[in-house]
Amino acid sequence: MRVVRSVLGVLLALIGLIVGAAGAVAAFWIVGPDNTAYAGEQHLSSKGMAIATRPDLLDQHGPTLHVDARSSNGKPVFVGVARDFDVASYLKGTAHTSLVQVEYPIALTTQDQKGSSSPLAAPDGLDWWVTKAAGAGTQSIAWPIADGPYDVVIMSADGKTAPDVQVKLGIEIPNAFLASLAVLVLGLLLIAGGIFLILGRRRRPVAPAPVVAEGYAPPQHQTPVGPLRRVVAVTAVLALVSGCSAIPKSDTVDALTRPAVTDDAAVALIKHYNEINNKANSTRSNTLIATVEGGALLRQDLADYTIDRAGKAEPIRAFTYTSPVIGAPTFGSYPMRFVSSAGITGNKEYRHLGLWERETAGSPWLMTFSAGPKATAKLPDLAGLRSVSKADGATLAAAPQVAANNLAAYLTGGAKSSHAAAFTPNADLSQLLAGIAKAKAEMAKQPAVFGKVTNAFTAEPSSAFMTKSGSALAFVTLTDRYSVLAGAGYQLGWGQAPETAFSPSAVKYQGALTKTTLHDAVLVIPPKGKGKIQILTFESQIVDAGGY
Repeated sequence: MRVVRSVLGVLLALIGLIVGAAGAVAAFWIVGPDNTAYAGEQHLSSKGMAIATRPDLLDQHGPTLHVDARSSNGKPVFVGVARDFDVASYLKGTAHTSLVQVEYPIALTTQDQKGSSSPLAAPDGLDWWVTKAAGAGTQSIAWPIADGPYDVVIMSADGKTAPDVQVKLGIEIPNAFLASLAVLVLGLLLIAGGIFLILGRRRRPVAPAPVVAEGYAPPQHQTPVGPLRRVVAVTAVLALVSGCSAIPKSDTVDALTRPAVTDDAAVALIKHYNEINNKANSTRSNTLIATVEGGALLRQDLADYTIDRAGKAEPIRAFTYTSPVIGAPTFGSYPMRFVSSAGITGNKEYRHLGLWERETAGSPWLMTFSAGPKATAKLPDLAGLRSVSKADGATLAAAPQVAANNLAAYLTGGAKSSHAAAFTPNADLSQLLAGIAKAKAEMAKQPAVFGKVTNAFTAEPSSAFMTKSGSALAFVTLTDRYSVLAGAGYQLGWGQAPETAFSPSAVKYQGALTKTTLHDAVLVIPPKGKGKIQILTFESQIVDAGGY
């Protein structure tokens, strides 16, 4: 049996030597006391504007990813991590390089993506990065890899030049150093166990008993497995403690979402808007106001500037939106929107309700809708806002776009329209309809001069959000195309402001006068069977006038 013990001892010692060597290499060469396995520094460059990992490259979560990047040409560099849909929107249509494979110790496989070489928005100024670093010299990030599709992006800090960088990647696994030491100790224990089996003392032979009971068989010699069992048990325990604690887990999340904006970012955005808006208003700068506004709101304010210049009006007195409350729905794609409700300096009678939109990940936030509900009006709670789904539309008194179209039909048809019954009365809207009816009645008194008068209202695509109460908050812009035909032999022209800002009174038209007005309405659409649609605000701005 000594031969069996010796063979087992040699095998155990060899296994211990291999295990111990592996633990020593892992502890003192691969991982180190910081629990991080670094790959060697690698040179990366791109003919495009960025270098970005593909989402399937980071398909396991748990460990911490370390990325160190420095520019090869001394220029400031940027490195950041973001959700894949943000990065995809940011880089869409732009030439860049995809990092598609990383092999240890260091082998990076890249793939060039064709596109435009136009500059990108400076990455450090964008608010959707999960973590980021930018500046001169080596820039480093440490990111606990999260479940879901994320990308690492490396680029020039200005977003205008192709990146040329030296990159070092590392993976930090919790307790990896201790686990490696445990493996080393395990190897030493296995070696010790093997030596024990090889050199262990033989037992002294024991003289057989002189008398053997009938039917009793003397015990057979057995392999002394007690020490071996103890070694196996210790091995199993150490393997469980050291090896399983830091195994990365495969991703289970296929698609990510996030709030459109954080409260802090939204407050900073509104503060920036206040500053730019007041500067633009003081000089009526079309260029400046276009940096913070978009959509129908920008068109309205540019028209307002035109009217003020024509009338030589005094500059608008400076004001700011204060103490904003933010309603930020969750999105997983672009465009993104959020709502703000704020006070107005010097105006206690009204509040401000704003709709903000970001078209792509690289474009700025712009205010696209502005309304002024009375301070006494009950506004829906903005906490927990979310985009309206098709299923939500079925639970409401009317789906948001249907409500917008019905409002347009109501205004086109007048106060006696069949659609009027779906809405609660609104003083501003009623005043508009009364003015339209009065103007038509006056022109009807001169049939030879004025022909057919038309006000055709159409609803633009609306933005709507569900509130916690089950109602929907809808932002609706209506385009009012007005025309009045000229009687035979007559010429018509605009005779007073604001129309004369677009068509001087000296200009006459033989066919018809035309005018375009934008009307903004904020609707509160209740659940089905819970009442009528409330027109929270209704405001108008002429944006063009002329004729043919």
